[in-house]
Amino acid sequence: MTASKAPPPDASVSNLLDAATQLFRATLLKCLPFAMVGVLCLEIPNFYWLAGGHTLSFGMPSDTRYWLLALVASAVALFIVSAMMLRQRAFASGAVVDSRAELLAAARRLPGILLGWVLAQLSLFVGFTLLILPGIFLLVCYLVLLPVLLFENLNPYAALLRCVQLMQPHWWKVLATIVIAVLVLLICTLAAAALLSILAALLVEQGPAVQAIVAAVTVGIWAIGCVFFSALALTLHSAASSSA
Repeated sequence: MTASKAPPPDASVSNLLDAATQLFRATLLKCLPFAMVGVLCLEIPNFYWLAGGHTLSFGMPSDTRYWLLALVASAVALFIVSAMMLRQRAFASGAVVDSRAELLAAARRLPGILLGWVLAQLSLFVGFTLLILPGIFLLVCYLVLLPVLLFENLNPYAALLRCVQLMQPHWWKVLATIVIAVLVLLICTLAAAALLSILAALLVEQGPAVQAIVAAVTVGIWAIGCVFFSALALTLHSAASSSA
């Protein structure tokens, strides 16, 4: 495959979205299995809760096992997404794609990634709790946290500072890019939900089959979104690193 062209340091919002879309298209089929596994991992606590005869309609569960499962599932999902991002980076640079090498590299970096993720969540909690705006600022900056942890030789705390350093000069442009990407994802999700509602009405007597289709399509949509936002994070990291 031809290596993807990195956006210039002064790339506009449309340039960033175009570069991310090109990488997304080039890597979607190769990365979608990783993304689907990651999405399914995040659903494991909900599967456990629903299998016990409970419902998620009344807020978040207070069961300790649910939250332990959620922590383990999040760690596994981070591992899978890290391997997927390594694969996308290999495509972008024209390197050979090797599933075993990607998984091993993700496993080696996992302790630092988990610690960085925990520190990021704590800082976001403090930012949103105190004044909200600091939390929003950090949330945008942390979009490149995983690329920084994977591709720069930094400890987790230094990685958080690096994210702020990279994103601060381009913060408004990055925010606009994220908002447009999220809106597109929401529109696609709503369109798919409308189609599924029509399908459910037509096949009202095939309840279990329709539910299975709805679940499969939902996982597929979120997996596709995961691949795109991974490509976007790589694109932003590449552009910001070039100008830093």
